[in-house]
Amino acid sequence: MLLKRLSESLPAELAILIPELDAAGIKTTESLIFSSTSTILNLVPILSNIQLDYLISECLRLTVNPGIRADLINVDCDEEEEETGIWKGTGIKGVDGLFEGWDGIGLIEIASPKKVGKSLLALHAALRILCSDEEVICRWIDTEGSFSPERAKLILEAFGIEEPNPILNRLVVINAFKLEDMFDAIAQLKDSIADQNQLETKVLVVDTIFTHFKDLLSATSAQGHAELIGLMEEVAELTYTQGLVSIIINSAVSAHPTNSQSSFNKIDIKPALGASFTFTTDITLLIQETGKVFGLIDAEEKERIRSAPGLRGLVEVIRSRISTIGTWAVYETDGIKLFDVLPPHEVDERSTRISAGLPTGPYRPTHGGLAQTLIP
Repeated sequence: MLLKRLSESLPAELAILIPELDAAGIKTTESLIFSSTSTILNLVPILSNIQLDYLISECLRLTVNPGIRADLINVDCDEEEEETGIWKGTGIKGVDGLFEGWDGIGLIEIASPKKVGKSLLALHAALRILCSDEEVICRWIDTEGSFSPERAKLILEAFGIEEPNPILNRLVVINAFKLEDMFDAIAQLKDSIADQNQLETKVLVVDTIFTHFKDLLSATSAQGHAELIGLMEEVAELTYTQGLVSIIINSAVSAHPTNSQSSFNKIDIKPALGASFTFTTDITLLIQETGKVFGLIDAEEKERIRSAPGLRGLVEVIRSRISTIGTWAVYETDGIKLFDVLPPHEVDERSTRISAGLPTGPYRPTHGGLAQTLIP
């Protein structure tokens, strides 16, 4: 949590130290608690050892949830409260099938290299929820200034929405070009929940989490790890208590020679941010361009990104608490629309269509290049 948000709750003699700490780059409770004492005292000479210990203890008192004995928790096993989220999927049957009937409340991580479609998937999912419920809003935390309102409008027009502006007005984009801006955005979300006059936030997107943490995570310091986990704990608390769909977009890094979590031996990438981030979400989708996965056995697919108008992405579940790990799907996109890429039927498709008096189209073998076995 940002230290400046605790100022009013701190004793006056501690509150006056917050601007000094902020100017020295110590802006969050995680930075204060996990930075070494000598480092903080060197950065803020007016701070004494006693004041630092007092400040840390007050921050812990104000931010840590109180413990509770397990035997005092009232659990009624006979009455199970069913919570149903508002998740409407991405519109791609193959990808949506990876969630296996998920109730829609939780955190989704989408990781991939650049320009493979991770933000587009998140945008489709967010807009489908906004289209389904006129009383909810989406908060989109943009850390790179990459959000395109024009793209969102084109997607809504592709949905067949004649008046996209009322929906776009409920898509709140928050620029967070500094780490403290991200903490501020989460704090604003908490404040908005307490305000009964505001529309209810049901979708939270962070695009991307990688931007502000790529240079903070170090094997020799706990500060960056603590800030990452602290932020994700706040997001998780909001997600589960308010019934949100939270989509966390991440980058990918090299996993040479191969990613052991993947079902494909040609997947040589993995989600960024390492072990600190591994178990902070409910499901992790890893996306890679199909040409990089199937290119050695399918020359046409290898050249698709340069010779064909549609980019194809392989989406694979590599970690999950809510569905089966190792399942995958393929989608195609022109940058705006998303298309299913479907495998052939298990029975003879041509015979089925001939019996029904339908046109058959070209024969599709069960095995072979993607151009022959998969169709949009």
